[in-house]
Amino acid sequence: MEIEREIELKLLNHTDTTKVKVRFNDTDAMGVVHFMNYLMYFDDGFVSFMNSVGSSKRVEQSIYEGYALGVKHVDITYENSAKFGDFVIVKTNLERIGKKSMTFYHQICRESDDEVLAVVKATRFVLNLKTNKLMEILGFFKQYLSKKLKI
Repeated sequence: MEIEREIELKLLNHTDTTKVKVRFNDTDAMGVVHFMNYLMYFDDGFVSFMNSVGSSKRVEQSIYEGYALGVKHVDITYENSAKFGDFVIVKTNLERIGKKSMTFYHQICRESDDEVLAVVKATRFVLNLKTNKLMEILGFFKQYLSKKLKI
């Protein structure tokens, strides 16, 4: 039980930021980022978070090992918009860890003026693709972080 608490604290205290350049194909006819493309930026934030949390492997490897990190629910609020050529900063932290789901909080800001463009809470799960069953979140992270935690 002690190792699970250590993992939980490590995850809940970790914050990540990643920088994304708005591409032409991210925008609509008005030159602003189409609303659904913000979801890709949040996903960039999720991948960056997972790759920076301290595992010796990259989250992309999890797919090849038979684990899917899916999205169960998304709650998004748009505050402003980004334009082609802008750089946006995606700030990501893990807000809640449940038994079989976890909730990430993401915030996208325009780099040039730190204006908040959108915020999202995304609830994710881990699916074992071999058994087709949901995994316990801390059990997944115990495996994912095992080499770094020396367990």
